[in-house]
Amino acid sequence: MMFLNIVTPCSRPENLHIISKSINIPADHYKWWVVFDAHDLPDRKLIPNNCEPLLHAGGKVGHMQRNYAIDKIHTGHVYMNDDDTVMHAQLWQHIQHLHHDFISFKQNDVHGKLRLMGDKLKLGGMDSHNFIVSRDLIGNTRWGHAYTADGRFVCDMHGKMQANAAFTACYIPEVLSVYNALR
Repeated sequence: MMFLNIVTPCSRPENLHIISKSINIPADHYKWWVVFDAHDLPDRKLIPNNCEPLLHAGGKVGHMQRNYAIDKIHTGHVYMNDDDTVMHAQLWQHIQHLHHDFISFKQNDVHGKLRLMGDKLKLGGMDSHNFIVSRDLIGNTRWGHAYTADGRFVCDMHGKMQANAAFTACYIPEVLSVYNALR
């Protein structure tokens, strides 16, 4: 069964308990890394018990915080779950037995309209919340500083998979992500 590292760059700690309740994964199959874009932790009451709180201030849109968490992760798969959305209720059910290095799926907006198909590994075709990557495939690749870093990261992962047939991909043609569900 998969081990999932959930990474949440955080500047909105008031959403963490809602996100925590959306994680329906057995405790021994995930670790939730919450990286606060701050110099000090927020009020302890805002930090759920099921997360690993980290501090890493700076940057824009959470990419430095994503990289900080990736540096701490050594095995398993990595999923970016921003602090303005929740985990889809059906995600774990669909991925728990997969062993592919890159897993992507459809994403809706908050109104239920299809936002991204998740089948095009290219700039503009993906969002940080509609793909999962093995730590092995990530290797030493990190997120850039541009707002479009998620698409560039996906392109880097796609290039690695094309260069090395040992890395595998899987597309799930289901909506398993809702963009900015907490906005």
